[in-house]
Amino acid sequence: MRYGSHPQIQATGPAPGPKILHRQKRCEHQRFQKGLSSAQESREGIGHYVLPHGQSYLCLVEYHLLTPRWEAYRLLDFGEGYRWEKWGPHTVIRPDGWAVGPVQVARSHWRARHVYHPTGPYQGQWEPPLPEKWPLTYRGVGWRLQLWARSGKFKHLGFFPEQAAHWEWLYAWLRKHPQARVLNLFAYTGGASVVAALAGAQVTHVDASRSAITWAAENAQLNGLSTIRWLVEDARRFVQRTLRRGERYEAILLDPPPFGTGPEHRRWVLEEDLPALLAQLRSLLPSDQGLFLLNVYSGAFSPLTLRRLVRELIDPPAVEEIGELALASETGRYLSTGLFVRFIY
Repeated sequence: MRYGSHPQIQATGPAPGPKILHRQKRCEHQRFQKGLSSAQESREGIGHYVLPHGQSYLCLVEYHLLTPRWEAYRLLDFGEGYRWEKWGPHTVIRPDGWAVGPVQVARSHWRARHVYHPTGPYQGQWEPPLPEKWPLTYRGVGWRLQLWARSGKFKHLGFFPEQAAHWEWLYAWLRKHPQARVLNLFAYTGGASVVAALAGAQVTHVDASRSAITWAAENAQLNGLSTIRWLVEDARRFVQRTLRRGERYEAILLDPPPFGTGPEHRRWVLEEDLPALLAQLRSLLPSDQGLFLLNVYSGAFSPLTLRRLVRELIDPPAVEEIGELALASETGRYLSTGLFVRFIY
């Protein structure tokens, strides 16, 4: 089996998966606009093909979710290992391992008030210092979300703007399923939890970091919400307890880190621990209707690998969407920011 394109391939039929697009017997790229939200999406097909001499051939999916444009967030440019961004009133430069290749605007022309300087593994400082926190607003289709941006010793500023593509999708589904139960694992500062609660869902927010839970609760308060259930707990342990109680959740979201240490110093390594967790989550989804989202910020996985894991361990009752999240820069380029698998049924 080989990967790529070939001028003489002939389709023998699509494999199960996202929508197949092939013209002139080749995998072609097509860009389209979803009517449901302002998030742009692009796809290629996934299918099995046979070359003239009989060799098996795989055309791999490419499915990008481009984050809707924020009024409060802009990716100005990226490259040479850095991002140049505007977070509300603050223009910043910070390192990013995904920002490979050249910049479009000469670095000497990048103008930023605040620059992040690493001082060691997973720590550094902003020069000059950013404010401790400031609010940013995302305006969805018929709804509004407010989140606190916050500076600290790490380069992250409290949430990931590219997740807005998922927020739109999540909110639209939950508005059609009022009072759905939502489980958000590795939930960090709660952007998705707040969106789900704004849509009327019953939300359980689980994270191993007490400081992240505190921050998430402040985000909920900023939006006038007080109904989210907050749990400082290891995600695996919570899922095991939930299975014993026989509980179900109509929507399950998880955004696990590459590695980490939870309560009682319990270690998490994505490649080692994700498969077992996915196998358990299968039993938490109801049989009649549901939503599932797995987001991964790790170079250890590819979209095809994530798709295989979800298919083998969760056996989704619907066609999955798989691919990459991406931010559109002001220079017209796309910065890949993470991988995802999601489905609804």
